[in-house]
Order: sequence, then C-alpha cells, then structure tokens
Amino acid sequence: MTTRATRATTTPALLRIAEDELRRLRGQMAAVAAFIHDPAHDLSARRALARLTKLPQPAAPGRAAPTAECHGTSPSLPSTTEPTQPPSRKDPEHALHH
Repeated sequence: MTTRATRATTTPALLRIAEDELRRLRGQMAAVAAFIHDPAHDLSARRALARLTKLPQPAAPGRAAPTAECHGTSPSLPSTTEPTQPPSRKDPEHALHH
C-alpha cells in the first residue's frame, strides 16, 4: 500500500485506503484489457499480455471480439476516464454483513 497506510491507524481509515487502492488497480486492469483487445497493437504481444494477466485472449484478425452474450454476463471493469464513487456505507445493499 501507499505511505498513507503507515499514518492511518483506525479501521475506517485503513478501509478507505484499501478501497482507493482497489479502485486504482481496477482502472489499471481496465486499461490492460483495452490494450489487449485493441487491434492496433501487435497480436502476439496482446496474446502474451492476456496470458500473463489471465484475461481473455484477443480475437484473431478478421474475427469479432467475444461479447458478454457469448460467455454469459460478467461484471465489467470501471472506466479509467470516468471517476467512480464507492457505494455508500449507509446503503444496506452494499453493507459488509448481510
């Protein structure tokens, strides 16, 4: 984690740091996935990156990329260009204990 973790001692502060770090990592994974499926880049490099990150392989040239309908629905990663807000802790749907 970041150096802020050494100063934070309360559980809510540590949780907020972890949430911020998770949001940053999800953004990075979204950028990696976008790179993997961008045909402007070398196919062998995209395949190797997909294999290393355990993300779906890019479509071969001339084939359409797989869609969510082909593999069932899965949650999408957040956009790296739009800021995301964490769910409210007061919202019972997103409470830690159900």
